[in-house]
Amino acid sequence: MNGIKKTVIIVAGIFLLAMGICAFIAKAIYTRKTLGELTFEPDYYWAEEKADTDKWDFRKTYAGYDYFLYIPPEYKNDRHNESLKVPLFVLFHGSENKGISLGRYGRMFTDKKIQSIRPCAVLVLLARCGYYSDCHDTSMLIQNVIIQNECIDRETIIAFGHSQGAYYAVKLACYEPRLFKAVISGSGYYQITHRELLKVLPIQFWFGLSKNDKGIYEQGCTTGPLLAKYCRNSVYAEYENRGHFWVELDDVAPGSGRVFLEWLDKVLKEE
Repeated sequence: MNGIKKTVIIVAGIFLLAMGICAFIAKAIYTRKTLGELTFEPDYYWAEEKADTDKWDFRKTYAGYDYFLYIPPEYKNDRHNESLKVPLFVLFHGSENKGISLGRYGRMFTDKKIQSIRPCAVLVLLARCGYYSDCHDTSMLIQNVIIQNECIDRETIIAFGHSQGAYYAVKLACYEPRLFKAVISGSGYYQITHRELLKVLPIQFWFGLSKNDKGIYEQGCTTGPLLAKYCRNSVYAEYENRGHFWVELDDVAPGSGRVFLEWLDKVLKEE
């Protein structure tokens, strides 16, 4: 009897040790690492041209990027105050659609439906040609925008993309997983590898596709379910007949019934 009891105690000890190791590993791979010290690059920091309005600041950088930046009005004169911790949305347009990016996506993210959750900065980043390509360049641009606007919370940066911009947002998250807290992808077709999936486990995704979006759905339909299954607080929203779409503020994910704004509220408010 004593031998059986000893065996049970040893087995239980091994089991608890294994559980502890598994918990440690799970915590390690799901703990998000943030950017830390930012990299100053003059070509991304200094502006070749600039123009400011009451709502948007426009910059044309020497690196070739044009962008519009919205800082909430209550913080615009206090943009060097690091303690404000203002979240940042980075918006990526679809291929050849940069001309409508500000009016379409910029309008969405400066809407009171989002700004009432928490005042947020919005960066509308225009591709240097018709589409986005260089992840290193984009990371440098975002970092230098933050260096200039210290009120932005470098730990709460959320990417939004449509079409090629949605593809690129996921690609950029895989390239530099410390950059984004969350990624919103509408009609994106990035095909993630299992190695990349391990890198982005701490990032929260809202990944939307439509079955009748031919050519796009077939490429992205493997990525969406993987992200939803393994990445924390992530959603795969698959529609039957929505075509080539971008995520809207009032979207609801079929099947799960998850509401986009409720999901975003959680992302923005969690520490």
